[in-house]
This record gives sequence, C-alpha cells and structure tokens, in this order.
Amino acid sequence: MTSGGASAPSTALRGILGAALVLAGYLFAMLVVFRDTLASGFDLGFGDRMDAMIEMTILEHWRSVFLGAATWNQPLYFHPYADTLGYNDGYFLSGLIYSAWRLGFEPFLSDTLTAFTFRTLGYVATLWLVRGVLRWSWGLTVLIATLATISNGMFLHAGHAQINTLALLPLVAGLATLTVRAEIAGRPRARLLAVATAAVIGVWLVSAFYFAWFTLYFSLVLLLCWLGVTGRWRPAAIAALVRAHGRTLATFALAFTVAVIPFLFVYVAKRVESGGHGFMISYLVQPTDLVNVGEANLLWGWLVQGLRIAVHAVAPPDGRLARALLGGEHESGFPLLLFALACAALVRLVARRGDTGFARVFALAILISWALTLRIWQVSPWLLVHFLVPGASGLRVVLRYQLFLVLPVLLLIGIAWRAQLAQLWQRRPWIAGAIVALLLAEQVNLAQPARLSRSAQHAALDTIPAPPPGCSAFYIVSTRPGAPLYRDARLDALYPHNVDAMFLAERWRVPTINGFSTFTPPDWNFAAPLAPDYDARVRAYAQRHGLTGLCRLDMRAAQPWSRG
Repeated sequence: MTSGGASAPSTALRGILGAALVLAGYLFAMLVVFRDTLASGFDLGFGDRMDAMIEMTILEHWRSVFLGAATWNQPLYFHPYADTLGYNDGYFLSGLIYSAWRLGFEPFLSDTLTAFTFRTLGYVATLWLVRGVLRWSWGLTVLIATLATISNGMFLHAGHAQINTLALLPLVAGLATLTVRAEIAGRPRARLLAVATAAVIGVWLVSAFYFAWFTLYFSLVLLLCWLGVTGRWRPAAIAALVRAHGRTLATFALAFTVAVIPFLFVYVAKRVESGGHGFMISYLVQPTDLVNVGEANLLWGWLVQGLRIAVHAVAPPDGRLARALLGGEHESGFPLLLFALACAALVRLVARRGDTGFARVFALAILISWALTLRIWQVSPWLLVHFLVPGASGLRVVLRYQLFLVLPVLLLIGIAWRAQLAQLWQRRPWIAGAIVALLLAEQVNLAQPARLSRSAQHAALDTIPAPPPGCSAFYIVSTRPGAPLYRDARLDALYPHNVDAMFLAERWRVPTINGFSTFTPPDWNFAAPLAPDYDARVRAYAQRHGLTGLCRLDMRAAQPWSRG
C-alpha cells in the first residue's frame, strides 16, 4: 500500500515535469524563431515584399475560394490564362490556416500567424512521432522537437513559406510507421492508416511541391535500401511481398492516386507548357554547403566569414566562385557539432555489415539520398535523378533537400546515440547538459529573415485607389514612386510592379495581366515597366488575347488610372 501510494505521486510528478519540459521547449523555440516579430510588436513578418507577397497573394486567393468568390485553380494574375495556380506552389494548406486567421486579422499579420501555426504544428507533430510513436524518452523527445523547430537553415530561409510545410514531415513519418506496424501485426487498421498517409501527401503536394517531392524521393531511396539490405530485391521476393501485403498496398496505391488528382490537374499541363527546370548544377550541394550555416550563426558564423574572405581573396565578390559557394540558398548546412554527430552515426550504423535492421537501412537512405545531391565543381550524380525520377525536373534549388533532412538527421543521431546520452546524463550530467546546450546554441542565428513590415506595406498600398468602373482587367506601371531599388536592376525590373499587381488584384477582385512566379506564361513580357516600349508590349498582348476594358495604373500621375 505504501508502495502504491508512493507510486502515484511519483507518476504525477513525472507527468508535471514532462509537461513543464514540453512547454519550456516550445516557448524557447518560439522565442528564437519569432524574436524579431515579437520585438517589433508583430510588425515584421518573414520574407520581403517580393516572395512573401507572392505567397500572400495565393493565400488571399484561397480565402476567396473558401468564401465562394473564386475558382480554386484560378488566381487573378497572368490574366487571361487559365489554371494560373500551376505556375507556383499551391499553398493549399497554408491558405486554409491563413483563411482562419483572416477572420480576425488583416493579411500581413495573418501571414505571420500562419507561420506561427505551422511551427506549432511541427513541434507538436514531432513530439507525437518521437514520444508517441517511437517511444523515446521525454527529454530526448523535447530536444529533437526543439532543435527541429529552431533549425538554423529553416530559420534563415523562413522567407520561403514552403518551408513551413515541413511541419507535415513528422506526421507523414508517424502515420507511415504506424501503417507498417499494423500491417505486420495483421490489423485491418493498417489500410485506414495507409489512406491517411496518402491523403496527407496529396495535400502536401498541392501545398508545397518541393518538400512533398523530397518526402517521396527519400521514401523511394529508403525502400530500395530496405530491399537491398534485407535481400528482398529479387523479383520472386518482391512478388511474395506483394502477395502477403497486397490489400494494404492496393489501398495505399488507390488512395494516393485519388489524393494526387488535384496536384496533377493543376501542374501537369503547366509542366508540359513550361518544360520544367533544366538541370541546374549551381543549386546543388557543394561540400562547403554541408556546414554552411551563414555568417550570423551564433557559434559557427566565423567559419563562413572565413570562407567568404578566402573566396574574395582569389575571385571577384560577384563572380562565379562567390555565387557557387556563398550566401542565399547555400546557407542550408548543418551546425558543426550536429554534423559531426550525424557523420559518426552514419559510420557507426552503416559499418554494421550483415545487419538487416531498420537503423542501418535508415542510415543508408540518408547517406545515399544526400550524396546524390552533391556536386564537385561541374560533376554531380543528381543528373541521374533529374532525368530518371518523375518530378525531379520540377526542382530548381536541390540545396533545400538539406532542410528536409533536418528531422531525419536528428532521428538518426537519436537512433545511434540516445543510449549513450542517457548514460552520460546519469553519470556526468554536467557534460550531458553542456552537449545539449551546445546543440541548442549552435542552431541560433542572429540574422533577421523577418523583414516585411506590415505598417510600411499598408502605408504604400492603402493609398492606391481601386480601379474605376468599367475596368475588367488592369496592368501596373508604377505603384510606389521613389521606392529604393530592389536588390539590383534586373530584379527591380521584374518584381516590384508585378508583385504589387498580383496582391492588389486579389484585394480588388479584378484580374491583372501582370504577375511573376516560378514559371510564367509563354508570351509574358511585362518586365521593365518604365521602358519606352512597355505600353506597346501591353497593347500587343491585349490584342493577341482579345482583352477589352484594360486599365493602366501609374501612381506617378495626377490621375493614376487611365485606359490601357
């Protein structure tokens, strides 16, 4: 009786401590990721007035869809082309979350709250995967969830809203794991779990193609590694697997086929029209990219600063070598301690010859899938993936695969070292605590990816008058007279007027021929709005497409609106 009485308070205490640890990890992660937003009084959101506002345009489109005011695959830019959603990521799930926030807030704050929601979902889903599915300790669970949420690379690239959808990765991984377990145990719910897994992937594809495709790519490599390691790669063995698990495999295949219909409906035609991306070796992973955490990383930024100094000592700052090694998408690497632990884990697990366990299969999948993204100067095995794997030609920045790998690498380290960490925590808690502190500190980056000021955007956009009656479509010459150059002359000629037109079109519910996206229509020619031939290009486009009621907006003029 005494033992039972002591057990209940002990269990309750552990529960309270576990909840406190979960909450502490969550609050720490949110403070790290949203510190600039919080410090600005929620004025600053991730990104800038270009990529972030393109994403917000599509989110506003989804809000109109949910209100019954728009066709789901037809945003109001690139008028009069059909299925214009297919020129960019679809952001369906983001639009769903954003539309809920828009019930109480304006667009820019709703966009920030959408990012906040995704980070929260990712943290909770990782807790579920690591603790609920894998049954690892609470301490390790919170550490992995926190590290995944504050990831240096994901923070630096937070302006690319597609990255938010990595919150779905632990959900897909957990559902897939439970499906396999249920199938092995012969439980009928395996088929229900297979349907759920397929449904989430389908939603992901129509929300953010890159990371959904990376999930499928990693799954394919994982499957091939499993077949190879376990000796099931021979046709007879594969046929036996299909016979043994045919119902669940068929259920998943059917559910996946149905789930990807919206994605295929939107994107196949645009893929044929645009031809996809050619093989772009400049956006593959250089060896230095493996640990490039940006110059503002709290612990390792000095290494990247040294790399910049070395590159500039032998090549022009804006030359090919600098573009191949420095800045931008290249800052997607892993902090040094985490990278070292991952390499040690790979060596430890892969070297177990004859081991057919899942840990070795998982390690091999990470090693092989990652190695395929590498480039050594002008040579890369990704060439095979680009031309042989369906969908690979839709990727431009393969470097983002390193962001996808954040969670798999953390799980890999957990598989290899969690027993040792637990023992160290018991015997030398101060050493274990120091390691945990270093792992957290090296993810902190002092850069400021939150640069979009909602007050500044409202000041610029709210003064622009809506189109006058009779305007069935519009185009923009200038919306922000006197605005500073956007990055450089080439980008300034492409982005500002086109992006403002996209956003304003959704606000006014009036289509625009302007727009800019991953891909553009075949005869899109609306860069350089201040060039002498811009209006002539617009007139030629309008004549080709039989457009009437086209209006022209130029905020430099005393009367901003005129007939095109």
